Amino acid sequence: MTLRTRFALVTAVVVLAISAVIGVGAYRIASTQLRNQIDNGLESRAARLVQMLDRPQMRPGDFFGRDVRDAILDTELDALTQLDLPGTGPVGRQGNPVIPSTAADTAMVAVGAGKRWSSFSHDGTDYRVLTVAVADGTLVRVAKDTGLVDSSLGAMRTWFPVLALLSALVAAAVGWWFARRVSAPIESLAEAAEGIAATQDLSQPIEVSGTGEVARLSGSFNTMLTALRASIARQRQLVQDASHELRTPLTSLRANTELLGRTDLPTDDREAILSDMRAEIDELVELSAELSALASDQKTQEDPVAVDLADVAAEVVGRAQRRTTAPITIHTGDDAVVTARPSQLERAVSNLVDNAIKFSGGTGPVEVHVGNKRIEVRDRGPGISDDDKPRVFDRFYRAVATRSMPGSGLGLAIVGQFADDHGASAYVLDNAGGGAIVGIQFTA
Repeated sequence: MTLRTRFALVTAVVVLAISAVIGVGAYRIASTQLRNQIDNGLESRAARLVQMLDRPQMRPGDFFGRDVRDAILDTELDALTQLDLPGTGPVGRQGNPVIPSTAADTAMVAVGAGKRWSSFSHDGTDYRVLTVAVADGTLVRVAKDTGLVDSSLGAMRTWFPVLALLSALVAAAVGWWFARRVSAPIESLAEAAEGIAATQDLSQPIEVSGTGEVARLSGSFNTMLTALRASIARQRQLVQDASHELRTPLTSLRANTELLGRTDLPTDDREAILSDMRAEIDELVELSAELSALASDQKTQEDPVAVDLADVAAEVVGRAQRRTTAPITIHTGDDAVVTARPSQLERAVSNLVDNAIKFSGGTGPVEVHVGNKRIEVRDRGPGISDDDKPRVFDRFYRAVATRSMPGSGLGLAIVGQFADDHGASAYVLDNAGGGAIVGIQFTA
């Protein structure tokens, strides 16, 4: 079932329910009001007749006299009026139907007081009857034709459901039309998404029209496409660069294995080749670990938490100090707590320290400075030229002066990715007295 069909059905059901509630309420109110009007009119007429019968001039002994007839005619109007006189019988307008008497009426005559509501039919006409007993045994009867009220209520019972159904149909049509206008751009967006999924072509953006929520959705979809294109481009570049970087050590390993196959190879040369192969294997292991760090999405593996940069620096320096003789010192200041993913931060700081140790020749002093939401590592190595500084955080990039040294060119790329993931900035500066300063500046 489509969105527009569901919306139309829901709209129709809601309108039908509201119309039914309003119709039932209106019918009950109208029924009560109309019947109350009849009852109030009959009670008013009966009260007037009772007052007339209490007057002395209404008792001339001849209840068929002018006064009684006039009383009946004056109060009759659109109702039937009938007096049941003791020992005489009913008195009323000639031609009017006689209101029948019941055992309950006889009982009120015996008591000389009371009031009773009843109904009767004559020639297909229904009447509402009020009977009032007077002390002398007279019964005052007034009745009103309820046909008009009954026909009005019948018309309401007929037309209210019809109007409710018509309202529901109109609401369904309007709901379908509105849902069609709303769902049309969503359907276009869905078709575009299905087309992209089928063709894997991320180069075609979705056309954005209007300014409403659907336009915002289309804009967000285009933003997602842009991010996907960039992500795929980075992945392809990573694969290409990794393939290129892996080719050199693998070629060297292949050549060395062929040399080892020679039977006349001297023992010293064999040991040298084995040493080179172990170094190349270590380089491949390091390259594999760094590629894994770059390829994995750390943002989905852990959540940012408050981290003290001084504690991270102490942990990293402690490990590095155990595997090198280079003196490493830590300088801490205020405001060293930042929000970051701990494992990713530790890997980035470790890369900074390892780079500084490597470019210091393994013996030069290395300084780690922490404070003002910043961590930076300073070395006394050859430094980084101004031409190389803009590219040191690119994957597999290696400065011309350091290409003869071991390494994959991924260490600072991992630092740069960490900075991008945390809204921070990675920077490179010249160290006073020689060497380089590489650091990360946090914003929070």
